[in-house]
Amino acid sequence: MKIENLCVRRLIGDVAGATTRGHKIAVKGGYIYQTFQGGYTLTPLGWSVVHKIENIIREEMNAIDGQEILMPVVCTADLWRETGRYDAMSVIAKFKGASGADYLICPTHEEVVTDYARSVLTSYRQLPFMLYQIQTKFRDELRVRAGLIRTREFIMKDAYSFHETQEDLEQYYQRCFDAYYRIFRRCGLKDFTDVLSSTGDMGGKIAHEFQLINEMGEDTLYICDCGFRANKELEDTDSTKCPKCGKELKKVRGIEIGNIFQLGKKYTDSMHMTYTAADGTEQTPIMGCYGIGVGRTMAAIIEESADDNGPIWNMETAPFAVEIIGLIDKENKALPIAEKIYDELRRDGVDVLLDNRDARAGEKFADADLIAAPIRLIVSNKNLDNDVIEVKYRVNDFDTSALPNEFGIKTCVSDVKNTITKLLHK
Repeated sequence: MKIENLCVRRLIGDVAGATTRGHKIAVKGGYIYQTFQGGYTLTPLGWSVVHKIENIIREEMNAIDGQEILMPVVCTADLWRETGRYDAMSVIAKFKGASGADYLICPTHEEVVTDYARSVLTSYRQLPFMLYQIQTKFRDELRVRAGLIRTREFIMKDAYSFHETQEDLEQYYQRCFDAYYRIFRRCGLKDFTDVLSSTGDMGGKIAHEFQLINEMGEDTLYICDCGFRANKELEDTDSTKCPKCGKELKKVRGIEIGNIFQLGKKYTDSMHMTYTAADGTEQTPIMGCYGIGVGRTMAAIIEESADDNGPIWNMETAPFAVEIIGLIDKENKALPIAEKIYDELRRDGVDVLLDNRDARAGEKFADADLIAAPIRLIVSNKNLDNDVIEVKYRVNDFDTSALPNEFGIKTCVSDVKNTITKLLHK
């Protein structure tokens, strides 16, 4: 992609209505565009980051035997009436179809996935299994804030597992728990943790949230050196003493980026989902569910890692792996070399952006900070006279001090590819 064709508007100055640093940078960098309050268009830059986060999630869900499906955004009210949640949840957006039937835009998919799974499951031999999707949700929230941190429409990875026994659920729950740590680390997040949480409208007795410790978060967390960690909603107290060891609790703010629940039989019982057990009896499976806010994860990366100039991605999440900046000069030596390197990297399948505009160097560098490719190649007359290309790095989870600050002109493409490999396999 050439930057002049990139359908993104970057902004200079303050952003009206943005309340956090991450929200401001997401708008200034042209990652999101507000279509309505609580609903955002993901631009080519924003969608690229989200798509890469989704691919990380897919790899880790597939690694724990997840099977990807896609369920409808809209659901008939009848399924939700089976569980009693149609009239119990305040955030549901409801409407009537042309036939007069009641529908809703799904805020979550427990009912829909249970309906599908009960059409498939007949025998204990099929258990356990996990189904997941990455899909749009809508919750008619009264309050939205901080860009993608709290919205009405959002993209979620939601997964649902089905089991014969509580012991089997607990074992799988731990596999998901561990997978979440891998996902968030691969996304470049650092200061996150798991906390005990309330099960809320989801049901079940045990739940954990994954929280990024950040002052911009809307959740209050209690943390102790002994290992106790909980959301205030679970403890429902401002006590300063740990209920586990009695020591002073640390009170911090957090951004919820994921959650997991041991649901038990809340949905399978109410929706009459059964299978034939080994002894020939009809039994009800036990469920777990596992969610990640995909757009919120992108927003959390920006909140944690951005500097005053823009976001800082890692190689797995950056919209472009490489940006090439050709600096304008009277002899016009730099631009042909920049375009040649750009063409070669594109042919080799590298996500590369070329800035060959007739613009000042400062403007190009400021835009490059907002786009934040981990590898930046600066092609200028001065460097070409020494047969080198200058290299700058912008990554949030790698010590670049051991990486070269220039590549040879003839070896530039292979040097770039080798460096990408190093940044990916840190």
